[in-house]
Amino acid sequence: MTRLPIRIYGDPILRKKAKPVRKIDDQLPELIEGMIEAMVEDDGVGLAAPQVGQSIRLIVVKTGSEENGEIVSLINPHVVAASGTQDGMEGCLSLPTLRGKVQRHQQVTVQGIVPDGSEVSLEAEGQVARAFEHEIDHLNGVLFVDRAPADTLCWLIPDPDEECGYRLEATSMKEAKRVFKRLRSKQQAEGKPI
Repeated sequence: MTRLPIRIYGDPILRKKAKPVRKIDDQLPELIEGMIEAMVEDDGVGLAAPQVGQSIRLIVVKTGSEENGEIVSLINPHVVAASGTQDGMEGCLSLPTLRGKVQRHQQVTVQGIVPDGSEVSLEAEGQVARAFEHEIDHLNGVLFVDRAPADTLCWLIPDPDEECGYRLEATSMKEAKRVFKRLRSKQQAEGKPI
């Protein structure tokens, strides 16, 4: 399968409400496989179908650690219960290297359909709960920058002098939009979908 390109901020599909999946057809497993591949290659913890140009209600989320690599694929997912709160920095593969502080629920229960057609209910907490909420937001055309206070937006900059290998540099949404517009122009020049 050809590597699925991830759509960048400014692509209209990222702001559309995705359509429910009415039928699990033969193409869905291939799309799921491509989404997982793109997510893993770009070191993400989740990915929604609109991020790869498909306006359908489908997400993949890494629920395990790096070692066990458990990944869940959910069709038509929705949060049915949530409790507690957590604040934390978030990023997004569609807004590369941009970070912002977002408040999410500490625990969530998510229902959806797995690729074999079975309905499931999953409980998640902490970072995994955050990932589910983030990806379900994508299905509704909501991005993490819509939830992050403007004064928390920053770039993740590689820096070998820092202990963790990077530093954070404050930015504005106006500047981020300019950067992503340039990135989309570059992708278009390379013949990639924007």
